[in-house]
Amino acid sequence: MGEVLGTGQEGARRRRSPDPDPRRRGAKGTLAMAALFALPAAGGAPASLPGPSTGEAILAAQPADVRERIRERGHIVLQEVREKGPLSGSIITAYVIFDQPIERAYGLLSQTARHGEFRPEVASIALVRATEHGPVDEQRLKILFRRYVYRVEYRLDPQRHRIEWSLDEDFDNDLAELRGLWELYELEDGQTLGRFGTSVDVGSGVPGFLQDWITRKNLPVMMKRVRLWVDSEGRYRP
Repeated sequence: MGEVLGTGQEGARRRRSPDPDPRRRGAKGTLAMAALFALPAAGGAPASLPGPSTGEAILAAQPADVRERIRERGHIVLQEVREKGPLSGSIITAYVIFDQPIERAYGLLSQTARHGEFRPEVASIALVRATEHGPVDEQRLKILFRRYVYRVEYRLDPQRHRIEWSLDEDFDNDLAELRGLWELYELEDGQTLGRFGTSVDVGSGVPGFLQDWITRKNLPVMMKRVRLWVDSEGRYRP
């Protein structure tokens, strides 16, 4: 479990002045999630929402070789799209098959303070505050000789089995951009299909090889680890 952060000097030092116009902040969040929802499918066609509403329908919409690889490996990273402009960053999609029913898979993934259990690059996760939509966590990421501190605001939707996240804009984050989502769908055999999308931009001051590792190379490993973590009821450790 993650620790809980108070309102001490460190939290105050890293807090930015909030955008005075809440409509502008809300619009940016809406645009960010809309960009993820419009991620192309493996065959190149738009995977816009609303789309297939069952796990079988989503898998059936993929090319045969992709379906075979998902079933064989249990996970697959589909593609990466580079954006330009205010939503710049790497957008990456993936699918994971969890050997758990949908309610149990969602129940584990929604425990955001435990995500460090399958992500060894995360040094710590601490709850900053709880909102009506979900937690705001402070995460400390350690990669080689670099450390990054940032806060993630989650929106939990248990009815739709969806989890969305983005950076807390009131905090002086070390990452330039972070947003993503999990969408879970039931499969007929009692398993769960997870559709994952994320966009990360660590900023121009980070060496290229580090940005490449954070945004692309680490994702297949993380997808394998999160699958093992969920399948083991949260007992797996890398």
